[in-house]
Amino acid sequence: MSEVTLPGNSSAPVQEAPPPAASRWWRVAPWTGRLRGAAASAAIAVLVYIGTFWNDFAYDDVAIIPGDPRVVHFKLLEILRLPYWHDSADLAIYRPLTTLSFAVDWFVSRGYASFFHAVNVAEHGLVTALLFLLLAELFTPAAAFAGALLFAVHPVHVEAVANVVGRAEIVSAIFYLGAILLWVRGGSKAGPGRSALLAALYAIALFHKESSATLPAAIVLFDAGLGRWKLERDSLRAYVRRILPLMAVLACVLAAFVGLRFAVLGRMAPAITDPIFDLPMSPLARVMTALQAWPVYLRLLFFPVTLLADYGPRTLMPAFHWTTGAVLGLAILLLVIGLGFAALRQGRRRTALALLWFPLTVLPVCNLLFPIGIIVAERTLYLPMIVICLAAAAGVEGLAGAPASTRRALLVAGPVLLAALAFRTVTRVPVWSSTDSVFWALNSDAPQSFRGWWHLARIARRDKKLKAVEIDRYQKALTLWPYRRALVLEAISEEIGAGRAVEAHRIAAFAVKRWPADAGSQRLLAATSLGVGDTAAARAAVRAGLAIAPRDSLLLAMARAISVAPPGVALPKRPR
Repeated sequence: MSEVTLPGNSSAPVQEAPPPAASRWWRVAPWTGRLRGAAASAAIAVLVYIGTFWNDFAYDDVAIIPGDPRVVHFKLLEILRLPYWHDSADLAIYRPLTTLSFAVDWFVSRGYASFFHAVNVAEHGLVTALLFLLLAELFTPAAAFAGALLFAVHPVHVEAVANVVGRAEIVSAIFYLGAILLWVRGGSKAGPGRSALLAALYAIALFHKESSATLPAAIVLFDAGLGRWKLERDSLRAYVRRILPLMAVLACVLAAFVGLRFAVLGRMAPAITDPIFDLPMSPLARVMTALQAWPVYLRLLFFPVTLLADYGPRTLMPAFHWTTGAVLGLAILLLVIGLGFAALRQGRRRTALALLWFPLTVLPVCNLLFPIGIIVAERTLYLPMIVICLAAAAGVEGLAGAPASTRRALLVAGPVLLAALAFRTVTRVPVWSSTDSVFWALNSDAPQSFRGWWHLARIARRDKKLKAVEIDRYQKALTLWPYRRALVLEAISEEIGAGRAVEAHRIAAFAVKRWPADAGSQRLLAATSLGVGDTAAARAAVRAGLAIAPRDSLLLAMARAISVAPPGVALPKRPR
């Protein structure tokens, strides 16, 4: 690569043919043309995910696709005015275009899961093709092809591609990368037509996935990678003048999205977060807890052998002091950002782009700004993972001037590595064939995960052959993490159903102590108190429950049965 100076004190890469001394491999198809390179990389991205066509709906798919009447009955207005999880705004997620795409798929396919998976795979191929074209703006076509292949086969993408709800990541990436490519190819010109098109792409990306909000910063970062601005006063001043109109338009799009999102959800931050945040913690403890995810990110990018559907307790734990993981996470974060800005200052443009891309794109989902519904999810690394694609492309381009022996060794090691990654991807795809298979794999790979034991208990609940181990599995899940309210209340109900009154009462007493303002916990404590013959405790629990929820029908029925009349509550008379 070399650079030429363009008018306006900006520079752009000019791709040159490899020198005559370069090895013949450099000129071999399919990367001799951009369209061929894009098509070939997309085809490989599709090929490794063919196995998803035999998968069913799994995990969140079940609630968000066949479990959502808006999708099944194509209720367009409700898609626009209700949250992503149609029956709850507590997760603070609004993705109407993602839900609309599911509704279209359902209408076309009549609910066949294989069709949904085929769409996901095709869209992953399109993202890979766009990435190749974007990398080709920075590197030689051969180097861009290597980076795109790494993206196509990397196992960290399996959750996003093989689980249908991962479409939010994929489609938002299409418009995110498409917008950057449009800007890059336009030569840093923000005319009215280009600004309007970029605004439309930005809006579509946002309405598929909220984390697309970082697109304006990503455009600025790519301009730095292309040498269109430097950390110098005159360069920055000229660049700000050129890009300010576009940034103003994109800021209006973001403000409109945030306003509509708040109008629909009635909140900005989620009320239901990852279980790791179930325990009360200070802002510092929350940040330290979130920092523990960064070493996990590093492992998933560079050594994705073990893949999990859940990284909550006890895979990761709350950090109430500076744990090794929190310190390491802070060091990684500061080192990456520090080296990125140092590279920018030194004029090492593409190095700066690669280093700063990851913290920028992972920022909305890393829990540092605010807690969200997950602590780590492999699907959220779909865009951030491009950091190693940039590194791979730079490494391949650097081979042109390397000794022949080094090139030969790396030309063997590279395909072997890609084949190993593709093999891990292909073998991981069947795990996402059903919800049960997801949790069987989770329990096998991470037996410390309370979510795994919780779902295995549910499997035993509906399978008569496994009924004998149901309570043991609930007990195991509770032992690992007794702070998730839904698990505790469900376990109490199952203990009652199994005739274990004493154990049910013990857990119910814990629930009331943990969530004293929860009417459901008080109701279960009243029921279990009656089960162990403690009428006084039952009456106290009913009174407490009715103070919280005066119209709760079950509490009112229990109050009539045990003659409880709490102050201020008029109980219905018993029928004669």
